[in-house]
Parts: sequence; C-alpha cells; structure tokens
Amino acid sequence: MKNTKKTFLLGMMLLQTGLLSSCYKKWTPGDGPHHPSDNVVTTNRYYVDSNGSDSANGLSPATAWKTLSKVNTVTFQPGDSVLFKRGDAWTGTLVIKSSGTVDARITFGAYGSGEKPRITGNNSTLSAVLIQDARYLTFENFDVSHPRAVRPPDMALCGIYVALATAGVYPGITIKNNDIHDVEGMPITNRHMQGGIFVRSNATQGYFDSLLIEGNQLRRCSSRGILMGDGSNKDTTFYNNHVVIRQNVIDSSALEGIIVYTAKNVMIEHNRVLNAGAYTLGVNMNIVLAGLWGRGKDMTIQYNEVAYTRLTNPVPYSSMDSEAFDIDLSSPGYTIIQYNYSHDNAGGFFLHMGDPGPDFTYGILRYNISQNDGNGFNYRTFELHGHPNGKTVPIYFYNNTLYNDTMIGVLDRAGGTGVHPGLAFRNNIFYAPKLQFDDQANIVYQHNLYYPGAKAAIDSSALQGNPLLIAAGTGGSGINTLSGYKLSPASPAIHAGTLISNNGGKDFFGLPVSGSSPPTIGAAEKE
Repeated sequence: MKNTKKTFLLGMMLLQTGLLSSCYKKWTPGDGPHHPSDNVVTTNRYYVDSNGSDSANGLSPATAWKTLSKVNTVTFQPGDSVLFKRGDAWTGTLVIKSSGTVDARITFGAYGSGEKPRITGNNSTLSAVLIQDARYLTFENFDVSHPRAVRPPDMALCGIYVALATAGVYPGITIKNNDIHDVEGMPITNRHMQGGIFVRSNATQGYFDSLLIEGNQLRRCSSRGILMGDGSNKDTTFYNNHVVIRQNVIDSSALEGIIVYTAKNVMIEHNRVLNAGAYTLGVNMNIVLAGLWGRGKDMTIQYNEVAYTRLTNPVPYSSMDSEAFDIDLSSPGYTIIQYNYSHDNAGGFFLHMGDPGPDFTYGILRYNISQNDGNGFNYRTFELHGHPNGKTVPIYFYNNTLYNDTMIGVLDRAGGTGVHPGLAFRNNIFYAPKLQFDDQANIVYQHNLYYPGAKAAIDSSALQGNPLLIAAGTGGSGINTLSGYKLSPASPAIHAGTLISNNGGKDFFGLPVSGSSPPTIGAAEKE
C-alpha cells in the first residue's frame, strides 16, 4: 500500500512539473477489461520558432519547427498544443484541419515572453489563418493581419477564416484573445466573403455548434469585423447553433462591426463596436446597415457599446442605414436588444427594415440608453421601413432612455406613406428639444415621458416634464460612464410606467424590476 501511494504521488508531481507528457482518460466498465494502459492517452506539446528547423521533432523550444508549411502538414491529435514563439513573425497562411475531443481539446497558442506571435497573410490566399472542418479547437493569443501594398478592387481577404467543407456538426471551436488588424480586402461585391474573423459553412448540411469568439481586438478591417455566414439562405435546421460573441473590441471597419447570418441561439454581449464605416480605403460603400446586427434565429444582443457608425452611403442610399442596431429582412425567431449603450451613430439608434419574414416571432428593445444618435442624418433616432400590405410585425420598445441635444425622430422611411402595425413604444424617456413621431395611426405610444419637446399626440397616458436625470447627456466612452442617466429621487418617472410582462427582470444598471407593480419609466429603475 505504501509503494502504491508513493507511485501515485510521484505521478502527480511529474504531471505538475510537465515531465510526464500524457493525460488521463477515464475508464468505464463498458470499455471492457481494465488495464493500466487504458488510462493513458499520449499528447504532445509542439513548438514553432522562426529560427527553428523543420527537420527537428518540434517537441521542445530547443527543437522547434521553423515554418508554417511544416505545421500545415501535420495532423494533430486530441490534447496536443501547438505553440508559436512570442515576438516572432511568419508570412503566409496557417492551415489547421485537426480536431480534438470534448475532453482533450487541441490548442494553438503562444509561448515565451513579449509580443504575440504574428501571422501576416499574403495576396495569394483568402486568409492569414484557415481553420477548416475542425472540432474542439482553441486558437488564442496571436497577432493576425492581411494587408496589401496594392489594392485592386473586389479582392476578398480575411484575417481568421473558420470554414466547413463537409456535412456534419462541428462543436467546440474557440477563437479568443487575438489581435486582428489591417485586413485590406475590397468589400464592394465580395463584402459577404470577408471579415477580420469570418465563420462560414460551405456545406449545406454542415454547421458549427457551441462556437465562442471572445476577447479579440479587431482594428482596421476593410469589410466586416466579425462576420458569421455569407448572407445566403440556408435551412434553419443546419444553422450554426449556440454561438457566443463576447468581450471583443472592433474599431474601424468598412462595413458592420459584427454581423451574424445563419446562426441560432446567439448571444452577442459585452462588445465594443466603434467607427463602423470608417475604414473604407477610399472606396465608396454601397450600404452600411448597422454597427451590430444579424439575421440569426433567437438572438440576444446585450451590454454592448456601439458608437460613431459613419454615414458613408452614396446616392440612392444616402438617406438609409448607419444605425447602431437593426432587425432586418429574413430574421427568423426572436431578437432581443437590451442593456446596450448606443451613441453618436450617424444614422441613428435602430433600423427596422419592415418585414422580417414569415418565421419572425417578435422583437424587443428594452433598457437601452441612446445618446446623440442620428445627428448625421436628419436627427433620426429610429429609421422605420413600412410593412408590406399592412402586415403586423410585433416589435416592442420599452423602458429605453433616448437623449439628443437637438432632436429625436421616430421617422418613417417612406416619407409618411408607410404603415407599421405591431410596433409599440411604452415607458420610454424621449429627452430632446424637438421630437417627431411618424405614423401615429399605426404605432402604439403609451406611458412615455417627453421632455422638453412635444409628446406624441396619440399618447393619452403620456407624462410631460423634466425626468430629473442626474446628468443627462454626459455619457462618455464606455458603457460604465452612464451614471448620469440614473434618476433623482423626485423624478416623476418613478413607478409611473405601465406594467410589462416578461420585462427581463432588471434595469440597465442591474437593479430588479418588479413583475407585479408599475415600473419606472426609462432605463433606470428607482434605487
């Protein structure tokens, strides 16, 4: 018994010090007779150094491989790690086609000290990094770029391209903590085929499951920042499933910062999307729809900051788009947009394209704060396209605080001829010197507070007067700069709203909201 205990303790010490390069696999009775070797699965840690040698075994920093070409030829096994030396750089495409398992992921990462290892794409390939038909794989801590010295039109380029070529389900891909920048493709006709991070299934019945994109920094991408899908139609049965996009910063893209197609059960949260439409490399964009949006099925978009979306559309689109958020055509299921901070977006806070399609169930925009959105075009906070044949589209706007130092407009894109049944504004604060509300014959306005501009005439339950925000209009850079949108204790908005069922349970600042008594008007509940 003593010898067994000593052997166990020695094994644990070897594991902790990295001297035993194996991992343990749990044996179960259904696996057949149990032998000691059943518990051991050999895994390797490979190293890549720009001063290494491809003829070496790659199993230590002293015997590291040298080139991307060498790494691209190897099929890695579950549990393996492939580590690139920090401070080093490679040019070309890193191609990854290996899969781990749920208990033994494959990891591509970095070792050593200093800056993240750099991979720079060249003009002969679509992407600097290609991850294809992989499962249970993590790609982290790289610097990825794809610039061009000469920029001919309509050349698609990506930073990291996560692709499927074969039918089936591909779970467990994680892309995190990478710096992706200077991705310089021309996005005129190829805009649906490129992004800083581009995720796409080329197989009709192939899809990703439990995909995570987290903690990445994306700068200067001349198409999208993060793009999932290519805008084409696909059976929702084979949509990418359980997608999480969180804590990324996307600054200066030519088109959208984040856009999601062909995905379901999507969570987009705690991201910053800045200066969408700014990095066009001198090329006129034909449409910048919104900083952050998607056509996914059952999407939640929360705790994001979207700011400084540019109005870059030429005629005949010059009066369209460039909002923070959008519920668009062909949007199945529900879309919930909550607890976000939107400011200084030239086209406004929200775009409604009119008909989300037959499989749309509902949209909710609640407990968001909008500051000075729409100042680039006609002070339009909301851009509304009409519903075909008077179709009812259930989209509910409640408990948002909307501030503009000049004007807030809920504006009909059709110039007063569009109709929008199903849209309803309740419990919102509209805070601007001038207020304009189109299509009051079809849009519901109830229990909103208006100051100092004139209320919607149809809102018979309106409040008019100063909501006594602590410091309206003082939001800065970052979602944590909004304490000025809390209410003073004497605010007339406190508990003056109408009860909303399924109200999310909390306000913008995380305070609980009752499900049985009247809420406070606006995005801040009474403390």
